[in-house]
Amino acid sequence: MSGVQMKPVEKIAFISGANRGIGKAIAIALLENGAKKVYAGARDVRSLHNLMSHYKDRLIPLELDVTHDNAIAQALNSARDTNILINNAGVLQAGGFFSKDTMDTFKTQLDVNVLGLMKLSNAFVDILKKNRPAAIINISSVAGLGNMPMIGTYSATKSTVHSITQGMRAELANEAVLVMGVYPGPIDTDMAKGVDIEKDSPENVAKNIVQALAEGKEDVFPDIMSKQVGKDYMQNPKGIERTFGQYVT
Repeated sequence: MSGVQMKPVEKIAFISGANRGIGKAIAIALLENGAKKVYAGARDVRSLHNLMSHYKDRLIPLELDVTHDNAIAQALNSARDTNILINNAGVLQAGGFFSKDTMDTFKTQLDVNVLGLMKLSNAFVDILKKNRPAAIINISSVAGLGNMPMIGTYSATKSTVHSITQGMRAELANEAVLVMGVYPGPIDTDMAKGVDIEKDSPENVAKNIVQALAEGKEDVFPDIMSKQVGKDYMQNPKGIERTFGQYVT
């Protein structure tokens, strides 16, 4: 634990990829638990209209593509009161390292899942220090703890997010900034619709993330599958590698 505990009441959050799935569920969970304001980043702000109509001026839509530096700069200028940054934007493309389109899919996922996260975090870090206590929440995946060949390049990007989270935590250890890594299993979202496995709900994941934020947890396994994977990973990471290695196309 970092010692930084952040109940949502009166806090101001910025969420990338907030228009659907886990990002949308987190936005709702924060607002329902007393957050003062949520900046909701999305490539198409029209997809946020339902949230805007319900939460009025507590939900601020911002056009955001994390692969575009100008979009990040504009979002930063609009959200200088942020004290919780949630790096949720991500893409998943199937395929391993010997697929015919490996280099293309890896680059696409690297640009969003890794470089986009780093660019957004670097843009906001000084603001978060100024507005501390603060938090950075990085949405990784259980697939970042062991490679799944059916989504091998995606796993690699989420493994990088896991390492980045550890590095950020070390760099900000004395800054009153909680750095949280979140490791969901398969969740019932558009991203995972092609994965034939039992899935948890984004609402349950969001509820557990908000609770973990209030408790100051650094590593969060927010659903049934990830709780078991997290426990197994701590005890036997080689076992996770072997188990995940069986998930092939």
